[in-house]
Amino acid sequence: MISPNEVKDAEYIPDVAPVQMLKSMQTFQDQGLSNPEKDTVIKGIWMDDCDDADPTEEDSESCNISGTQIGTVCKEYELTTKFHKSFSVSDAKFRILGSTANQNQEIAIQQAKKIKLMDEYWAKKIIATANSMRGTNMNTSPYTVSGTTTTIPAAAWNPDLFGYFAVTKARNKMPGMRLLLGGLMEQALWKVGMETGTEMGGANFRKVNSLGNVYTDSFITEEVLSAKAAFLISPSAMALVTKARYIPDGAGREEIADGNKHIYYTITSPNTGITYDVIYQRACGENGNWTNTWDIRTFGDVLTNAVFCNTNRTGVLKFACA
Repeated sequence: MISPNEVKDAEYIPDVAPVQMLKSMQTFQDQGLSNPEKDTVIKGIWMDDCDDADPTEEDSESCNISGTQIGTVCKEYELTTKFHKSFSVSDAKFRILGSTANQNQEIAIQQAKKIKLMDEYWAKKIIATANSMRGTNMNTSPYTVSGTTTTIPAAAWNPDLFGYFAVTKARNKMPGMRLLLGGLMEQALWKVGMETGTEMGGANFRKVNSLGNVYTDSFITEEVLSAKAAFLISPSAMALVTKARYIPDGAGREEIADGNKHIYYTITSPNTGITYDVIYQRACGENGNWTNTWDIRTFGDVLTNAVFCNTNRTGVLKFACA
């Protein structure tokens, strides 16, 4: 069968909603962290008033007055996460296969697969980070809040639940939160989209869209957490920052390493917009067989906000399905 082949091509469809969500909403200013020519550590400093006492009921007309001074919260940020994927294509292989295969096609297929895996690994990092920094839900009704997880019965996962999420954002005083549905409500959201022409369908559509863009992955959250889960995440709570070191090299910088030709350049993922570094090597092996190898690299981190006066308020809330 000749490509396009739906069975084969399914392997290259990425599941990257967590990355798309974070990159679309994050408010973090990296202040040089993503500079390809420097490794930078920056310090965030916030003034935070932790006074939560009621006003004093007494005559305050004394000439000798005093007060408490505001505190500061500091956090250092740097990029420390690195990972890579590589692949090779030999010239001899295509001399053997002849016209039944095309070298450029194999390169394109392998590159697409490796970028998909790189993108999804960042998505896994985002889910793991969100899960590790979840805070306490201040909206304790009508569902069960136990520690840092709110459990919602399966029957409640329908368009009416979006009203609960809206109230939850308000009760937690973070109206800018966005919703990530990690494998939950996929069929329910499809149903909402199909029934907009009916009165009830239109109402459900408005309920769902009241939260703005809602993101959903199919497998990533469940793979990381071994369970489906939803998260409300504040735009200031988390950020994905990556650095592509080879951007200044433009179309490619050439060097010789261990006798092999290396070319350094970058490639931007069509799935997430992340720019990756690439090293291309062409080396001569046994019997004069030339092998082409690509190493796709990334350097960055999923950064989190500092913890302020209320240590239970982190900007991330987790919801589980009972």
